[in-house]
Amino acid sequence: MAKKSVLDSRLTSIILLVLITVFGIHTVVANTDNVRLDMTADNLYSLSQGSVEILDRIQDEGIKPIDIKLYFSQTAGKTLPKFIKDFITYERYMRALLGEYERAADGKIRLSFIDPVPDSDEAQDALDYGLDGKPINQHGDLFFFGLVFETQTGSRDVIDFLWPAQQETVEYEISKRIQSLLWPERQRVGVMSSLEVLSEAENPYMAQILAAQGKNPQESWIAMQVLQETYDVSKIDIDTDAISPDDYDLVVVIHPKNLNDRALWALDEWIARGGNTLIFVDPYSLADAPPQNPQQPWAQLQYKAASDLDRLTRAWGIERVENAVVVDFDLAVRRPMDRRGGVQRVLYDLEIGEDVAEATLDTGHPVFQGLSNLRFFLAGALRQVGDEVPEGVTLTPLVSTTEKGSTLEILPGFPGDETLTFADLNDPAKISDAYKPGTEPVVMAYLVNGKLPSLFPSGADIPGPTPPPPAGLPPGIDLPPQQSDEVIRKEPVPEGERQAASVMVFADVDFISDQVAFQNSFFGPSAANDNYKVLLNAVDYLFGDESLMKVRSKKSIERPFTLFDEIEKRADADSLEREKELRAEIEEFQEQLQEKQGSANNKALFQKQLQDEVEMLNERIDEANRELREIRQAKRAALEGEESKVRIATLGTTPLLVLILGLYLFFRRRSRDRQARRTAR
Repeated sequence: MAKKSVLDSRLTSIILLVLITVFGIHTVVANTDNVRLDMTADNLYSLSQGSVEILDRIQDEGIKPIDIKLYFSQTAGKTLPKFIKDFITYERYMRALLGEYERAADGKIRLSFIDPVPDSDEAQDALDYGLDGKPINQHGDLFFFGLVFETQTGSRDVIDFLWPAQQETVEYEISKRIQSLLWPERQRVGVMSSLEVLSEAENPYMAQILAAQGKNPQESWIAMQVLQETYDVSKIDIDTDAISPDDYDLVVVIHPKNLNDRALWALDEWIARGGNTLIFVDPYSLADAPPQNPQQPWAQLQYKAASDLDRLTRAWGIERVENAVVVDFDLAVRRPMDRRGGVQRVLYDLEIGEDVAEATLDTGHPVFQGLSNLRFFLAGALRQVGDEVPEGVTLTPLVSTTEKGSTLEILPGFPGDETLTFADLNDPAKISDAYKPGTEPVVMAYLVNGKLPSLFPSGADIPGPTPPPPAGLPPGIDLPPQQSDEVIRKEPVPEGERQAASVMVFADVDFISDQVAFQNSFFGPSAANDNYKVLLNAVDYLFGDESLMKVRSKKSIERPFTLFDEIEKRADADSLEREKELRAEIEEFQEQLQEKQGSANNKALFQKQLQDEVEMLNERIDEANRELREIRQAKRAALEGEESKVRIATLGTTPLLVLILGLYLFFRRRSRDRQARRTAR
């Protein structure tokens, strides 16, 4: 009877514990429904401050709720191969992220999660909305994974397909669409450039005219297409003499090559009246291709693909150093220069990662917050003019090299002598030999603020509009621009109408070009780095709108493993001087060898003394090349050794800890059992 009472007591206790546990869980869930804890390193499942500000604005302005529909073909996706797992994981992330939007919007966002089963009304709705269904079988069934945004007034936008590879930018895309739907007025960006950064073919009428002239215009730069997603972007004629605030809210100047006084006056007047401006100049732009002339191929080597606005910027206190290209050993990218060659450190191809951001970027400035990787290629150097900044002007360095950064004078022309030419860029060893570490950072970008001094303080007499080319020219024939005989008097901007302006100057045009800032992938063009974010952030900053800027500042999902990079950098630094000496010795030995062989006649070739000298030179060349190979082998050995340590630590530590813990628990339990048996006796 006593035994049954004990069992009943235990059963009652278990039931009570279960009830208390269930009640406790219910209470915790009910009281913490809106509490979220994001344990990821960079809060990947939390909204950025910029997105929260956009949602707060919806609340403040009393805007009606916006509907967001996530279409994901869960049923149809079950027939797909294993790679669908990436989409399933991404769909779960999207649900969590959209849930954060819904909670933060407090009723102003209404979510729907829809499974568009093939041949259903939902599948037809997805097509009607413009989502990009991917065929998955011979029956024509489509796989949908996209977002639809719709306001109460009928405005609509979509993300037609969500690729897992683009996860790190999806919050920006969502917030951008919400903002553009609710506040559709687009700010106007004018682009002035000597390059074809904005395609004229986007206008059907212009496309017909160009086709009739035998011209085939290229597409707009991807950077400009990205700007066009948010802003009203249009071209400013390079021959203009006026830029009106009635037409533009911001001006972007890209590669202003040999601007005439008309264009300089227009920019000067725009800035004097408080017009914010973003400027990109360059000592050598990849995008500025030399004219192709099969009859004179050597002329391409003498082409100068440089641009500057020094006539304008010197009045503000800065200038681009003529013919100077920025180099930096610590920032140099390691990459192969040809298909068969090994990786080499390319001193003019610079990469700024998180590890050097504090030393090279103004990380306190909103334009550079949250960036993971920037790439500069053949960038120019900016320097202050004179010892004092003009009164009322503030110069803020935004981007610079490390303290080891320096510049090399590189000129157009033919390679061969001691002078570096752009044709020598394919020989990183020659560039490395010419490099001498600097003692202070070299600035590549400045922010200029204030009432900026004018290039034309007393006004200017500028030429009239450039006359049009003669009619009836054959297709493909372009004549040099004709000079106008007309002279137009421009009066200076009155002091009372002068306003403070903000101007950003970057000494690298390729920084935003397709070749450097973007890459082609299976999914189409995609960002190769964070360069495009700097462009968008700079535009937002100059407009005074920081919300989307804060969304873009969200950290990248990628986690770079910098240990091996540091090992390579130290190894390269340790061997830099010796490699330079060896290359100089090899070059000297080869010159001596050519001299011996060139001065020898057929009879002298059989003289033993000359043969010995030739053999000795060949041996020295082989020995120097062997030492170079040994240096490279030592670098690889150091890297492989560290890799082995990391692999052992990663793969061996966890099993070892589990084994130690298991043995500890085993012996502790065994000890307790022995003690219990002794006590029982």
